[in-house]
Amino acid sequence: MIIVIEGGDQAGKKTQTELLSRALKKRKIKTSTFSFPDYSTPVGKEISKYLDGKRKFPPQTIHCLLAANRWEKLNHILSAQSKNSVLIMNRYYQSNLVYGLANGMKQRWLENLDAGLPKADLVILLDVSQKESFNRKKTKRDKFEKNKEFLKKISKIYRTTARKKRWKIIDASQPKERVHQEILNIFSKKIGL
Repeated sequence: MIIVIEGGDQAGKKTQTELLSRALKKRKIKTSTFSFPDYSTPVGKEISKYLDGKRKFPPQTIHCLLAANRWEKLNHILSAQSKNSVLIMNRYYQSNLVYGLANGMKQRWLENLDAGLPKADLVILLDVSQKESFNRKKTKRDKFEKNKEFLKKISKIYRTTARKKRWKIIDASQPKERVHQEILNIFSKKIGL
């Protein structure tokens, strides 16, 4: 199964991905994790330059690059699927949809960019306010993280999309242990434990 941990910047996606992975491995559930964008790949390096303000692309181009970043990892994803019971994605194609909608792209066009990738079985949105997100980031902010109005828009679109697509929503402003416990409860219900 593929579990996706989604959310805006500084929602705790990386932390919760790591906590969930550790908890599943402790229960002897074979697990592998992925994080997108993956900045280690050729396409990922271009995305990183864009986010750091060193490259300029029209919105369509950056969303194509974000999708291409997942496609260049497809063989790794398929290989991991064949060897593990659970794949945990720290962001996946859902974030491209949300950020694309915020950038004025059409939903159908965005969804077509990722059509054919392995589908998520469970999407968990770590919901955090723009203010909380901004306060959590103490280091250098990228292009999106600097724009408070854009972050507000992202939060709103995440919530709306999550409700429409029946993603699970967790209040990520709670202590990380409580968020982790909620994720474990959702996972347990999903697999019928």
